[in-house]
Amino acid sequence: MRRTLFLLGTTLILSASLSCGAAGFDFEVAAPKFRVSLPAVPQMKMDLHPKSAEQPQFRYQGVEAPYTVSIFTPAAAAGMTPRECASATLRSMAGRPGVPPPAQLYKAQLNDATFVVIYASTFVGGVQLNAHVLSAAGGAHCIEVHVTKASMLTEDLETWIDEFEKARIKPN
Repeated sequence: MRRTLFLLGTTLILSASLSCGAAGFDFEVAAPKFRVSLPAVPQMKMDLHPKSAEQPQFRYQGVEAPYTVSIFTPAAAAGMTPRECASATLRSMAGRPGVPPPAQLYKAQLNDATFVVIYASTFVGGVQLNAHVLSAAGGAHCIEVHVTKASMLTEDLETWIDEFEKARIKPN
């Protein structure tokens, strides 16, 4: 009886721990007000971005190996929609280091307010999987959440794409 109770208690504790860990990344930004939800990415501590003092649009950054999450809120023209912000960010990505040509980018609309651009960048010994989750908030800011994951295989890109189907940016 004692052993059965011990095993039952251990199972309940492990189940609770696993369900808490499975919740994914959830982070709220106060101004402009929005919430980021990335179910396939682990929760991590977010700190001010190291460049935030010189470039205020660089807001937050967190690392939980093999993942990094960076949150940017560049100024937008008054009233820009999430789609307009996503399009503007996509156009700016062409000049960024490590971003492949447009034909090699996976682009999708996840809901009315959330868009995603996904690709892999190769480096010696592996690939860096990249996801840019895009939206708008507060009528004056675009939102870009850049998530990376170090991987050994380019084939992991297909799974990475599937993992971001439920990513969300919810303007509040």
